[in-house]
Amino acid sequence: MIKEIIKKLKNKSFLIAYSGGLDSTVLLHQLIEIKKITPDIKIRAIYINHNLTLLAKKWIKHCKKHCKIYQIPLTIKDIDIHQNKNKTEEQLRIKRYSIIYNHLLSEEILLTGHHMNDQCETFFLSLKRGSGPTGLSSMSFETILGNKTIIRPFLNKTKKELELWANRKNLKWIEDFSNFNINHDRNYIRHNIIPVLEKRWPFFLKNCFRTIKICRKETILLNDLLLEKIQNFIKFDNSLNIKSFQNIKKETCTAFIRRWIRLQTIKMPSYKNIECIYHQMILSRKDANPKIVLDENEIRRYKKSLYFIKTPPILNSTFLFWHKKNSKLILPNNLGNLTQDNQGMSLPKPRKNQLVNIRFQYEGKILILGRDKKRKIKKIWQEKNIPPWLRNQIPLLFYNNIFISALGVFIVNTKYTNKKTWKISWKNDLKSNNNKFLFY
Repeated sequence: MIKEIIKKLKNKSFLIAYSGGLDSTVLLHQLIEIKKITPDIKIRAIYINHNLTLLAKKWIKHCKKHCKIYQIPLTIKDIDIHQNKNKTEEQLRIKRYSIIYNHLLSEEILLTGHHMNDQCETFFLSLKRGSGPTGLSSMSFETILGNKTIIRPFLNKTKKELELWANRKNLKWIEDFSNFNINHDRNYIRHNIIPVLEKRWPFFLKNCFRTIKICRKETILLNDLLLEKIQNFIKFDNSLNIKSFQNIKKETCTAFIRRWIRLQTIKMPSYKNIECIYHQMILSRKDANPKIVLDENEIRRYKKSLYFIKTPPILNSTFLFWHKKNSKLILPNNLGNLTQDNQGMSLPKPRKNQLVNIRFQYEGKILILGRDKKRKIKKIWQEKNIPPWLRNQIPLLFYNNIFISALGVFIVNTKYTNKKTWKISWKNDLKSNNNKFLFY
């Protein structure tokens, strides 16, 4: 299988997720054997130390020894033990992949030792969560993350087949005894469920694997059809136009929502979460401001569209003093910087004794230039088409406690006057950090 992969791939550089266990040991040694015949391939290994066992140092020593024998460069990365104590299996897995992904070179392909037993365990975990066909598709043979590729060459091999190969080659590997702790869901399935099913039906694993492949094919077909249809609803800023969703069948709506979320390259929410999004976003009253939190991201509704955004930090209590006005003022949260230049917004200049400061929160009524009546700032944000989640990301300019301007949006008409003016430019990153909102 690995030989066939190498023949098909243009890239010949591989990073192995190496733990010293059976699966990754077989993977490493199969590549070493191939390298003897095909010397132009490059192999590196990476070991992630979770610091969850006293045996960790012994395992690292084992991995170092084997990589040294075969002259395989080995990278060892530690995960902070204090950050791990209350982590779930899934959270640790994400953390582990994140570290590996960040150490994967652009020309490399990541190889992992996942096999058919792992695949079927994942299938059962998806059943437990009440997943649909997408979740039941489990792991794919090849996964593209950004511009990087992960390949799992052993998915069609059982653990027993890997054990037979390892024993024929007299390989030594690590046995992680935490894998026998059935308090973990995956281990419970591995030791208490699958063996019972295999005893009753010897071909259960392979039949389970066949079901996974069917689910994957059906999912790919459905996603292709939905992708074609959903293009009619995705706007230039990547938001989802839901104007007509109340006139569409619920099943179709939820399918569109799932496909749109899938385009955001995050882990797919459960069907229960999709139902929640449908009821809160599509069926809630027009003046509602619903929000669905998905890990570090949010789905928000604004003016008959759904927006997928990275949850912004709260800046309500942030004060920045701009003492050196001839220098750039760097804003928090990757919001860019403020600078004086000829392209900026023209504003009355502060007096020498006034403290120029930036805030991100204001409540109450204000009078803006061009108006003859005060209005609540909330209404002005609405007029200017500023979504609620961006309102506390816009720098508000103050001289002492006098509100002068929401930079790039409006100027406040105050009693403060100064014939001298200056121009301030806000070079912001809001257009490129998943908010995708343009300021005019």
